[in-house]
Amino acid sequence: MRSCGSFGRRRATSLGSVKPDALSHLVNLAQSVPSIAEMFHASPNRAEAFTVDAVGIHADFSRQRISGDLWAALFESAKECGIETNIARMFAGDIMNVTEDRAALHTALRADASTSAEARWASRQLQKVRECAHAIRSNPNIHTVVNIGIGGSDLGPAMATRALRRFASGPEVRFVSNVDAADLDSVLTGLQPQNTVFIVSSKTFTTSETMHNAERARQWVRAAGGEWETHFYAATARPEIAREWGIREANIFEFRDWVGGRFSLSSVIGFPVMCAIGPDSFDAMLAGMQDMDAHVASAPLHRNLPVAHALVWFTNAVLHGYSTAAVVPYSHDLSRLPAYLQQLVMESNGKGVYVDGDAVATATSPVVWGEPGTNGQHAFFQMLHQGTQVVPVEFISSVEPLGSDHEAHDILIANMMAQSEALAIGDMNTNPHRQFLGNRPSSILMLDALSPRTFGALVAMYEHSTAIQGWLLNVNSFDQFGVELGKTMAVSTLNAFAVGGSGADETLTHPLMSWYLAHRKNISNE
Repeated sequence: MRSCGSFGRRRATSLGSVKPDALSHLVNLAQSVPSIAEMFHASPNRAEAFTVDAVGIHADFSRQRISGDLWAALFESAKECGIETNIARMFAGDIMNVTEDRAALHTALRADASTSAEARWASRQLQKVRECAHAIRSNPNIHTVVNIGIGGSDLGPAMATRALRRFASGPEVRFVSNVDAADLDSVLTGLQPQNTVFIVSSKTFTTSETMHNAERARQWVRAAGGEWETHFYAATARPEIAREWGIREANIFEFRDWVGGRFSLSSVIGFPVMCAIGPDSFDAMLAGMQDMDAHVASAPLHRNLPVAHALVWFTNAVLHGYSTAAVVPYSHDLSRLPAYLQQLVMESNGKGVYVDGDAVATATSPVVWGEPGTNGQHAFFQMLHQGTQVVPVEFISSVEPLGSDHEAHDILIANMMAQSEALAIGDMNTNPHRQFLGNRPSSILMLDALSPRTFGALVAMYEHSTAIQGWLLNVNSFDQFGVELGKTMAVSTLNAFAVGGSGADETLTHPLMSWYLAHRKNISNE
């Protein structure tokens, strides 16, 4: 495996890769790791040694299948790979997205405006968003804000709005992403056009699902006889297309192509979040992200939370060969976090070639999935404890209760800690049906509180960990060509629908297409 490729000053160069003997050393250490229980018994200080505190997050990695020797070797490998240099280069605006010749400057979105031209530009755009959010929030005739987007234009804002619902003080904010008509139909149920505004969030302003839903929403407002232009805003990297579509200049908020959609929450894509929680709370979220940015850029590797987190995920996916990772927030308000991380991690690192284009020789991104606890305990935890596939689990919660019932919060946290303990130590019952093998890895991330600032720090931690995992894997975390092929083929399929079939160009789905069109025609004629 060649890993830890680096990106150049303004263009890509190579700092080299982990030497084969160094990788072999990591693999050998991983294969010889004692059981989690044995490591705890052998090292009374294990919990302290494997815990990293940063920016209101207490991260306990002590129940991972990582020995002290492997832990030290992982950080040494990160140093040899030039992870610190890559972090500095990303912040400096070097070309990190080498396949598209772009920087990856999502950190500039929340940086002090004096630090760079990109930060100054982003600050001006956010100020425009603040003014519009204030106008919407202070208008008693606006009851609902509907965000129309998909992918990064939906998952991040939807997650943040739900996570910070305790700080909501503005109009209700709803989200539409699916081109399935049921999504928009259900969101519009009970709404009145005169009391509703729409945010069309699309980097290119050409995404077919988003623009179809936007057109439907526009027709819905038009049918009520109002001026639709006063009801629509746009967040996009292509303002000229938004203007052509009809969005007023004052209602267009811009971000640049050096911001990937899955890294865009702190940009103008966060407009619906600001409408919900207000500019002050949104700025607190940005401050938490900036705090984590400062931490990842300055903390020594062995006390650097995103680096430690990335090394744990790298170990599980590559060294231990665990193909999935379950993210289980013991927090109802963080229920959309697993869906957000599915895009962030898998779209970033679900790659089959190295930065230079050669085929990858090891695993890359795990399959990320999860649901909130304690619901998951009564669903998929059976497999986590007794199934044949080992699934690392990341538990997340907060010290501060998130509701009015403090006893319920203690029950919640007790369940989370007990699950992590049970996964690690198991139970060698003489009845095989009641036997738990244990030695199943998990981490616990405890937030001081699910406040805007700490939530921002958590999101930035995952952003940085994802990028660092990409560098460890030597893949480009900042492109996403894998989403394009199916979208392109869908256009051809839709054209075939329009003419009643695929014609001479037979496809693997041609028989299914013919069946669908025939049945669709019968239903339409009924």
